[in-house]
Amino acid sequence: MDQQFETFFKIGFYHIIEGYDHLLFLIALIIVTKNFRSLFSVISAFTIAHSTTLILSALGILSLPPVITESLIALSIVYVGIENVVRFETKGRWIVAGSFGLIHGAGFSGHLTDILKGMLSMGNVFIPLTGFNLGIEAGQITVILVVFPLMWLVRKYGKERLIVQEVSRVIAAIGGVLLVIRLFGINP
Repeated sequence: MDQQFETFFKIGFYHIIEGYDHLLFLIALIIVTKNFRSLFSVISAFTIAHSTTLILSALGILSLPPVITESLIALSIVYVGIENVVRFETKGRWIVAGSFGLIHGAGFSGHLTDILKGMLSMGNVFIPLTGFNLGIEAGQITVILVVFPLMWLVRKYGKERLIVQEVSRVIAAIGGVLLVIRLFGINP
């Protein structure tokens, strides 16, 4: 395996696994999906959207100030958490996932752009960008493989509504705290 690919794959993977804001958003999306078809549409929309803005941002075509991107990511966490509490039906959730995926992709790129700038001048951006993006996807799949089966068990024992509501309230609250911290530049 190419060393650059492997390095950037690991960076992308750990960005998801260690990125609590992206984890919270992803978990909030997963806990309300009831079947593989719903899961596939939500995750595919999120993946296509974040991959698009990740590529555009990494290539310097799209650029958002980090305070805006990070604040919007926090807002996305608040939104999906609240939506899970007030709207138990999740038809069209793929639209929400895709829309906020555009913002999350810009956030992913913030961590990648500085590293890639040197490679862009050498014309060698495809391998690192592909590795990073596939690492993100592997991280997402790892989260899905943990959360989706747990939610299947929760449904099996008739506790879905309670768990989704309580977990979503916590996710929304954490997102709210992150939003305030990011908007006002508070260092916790």
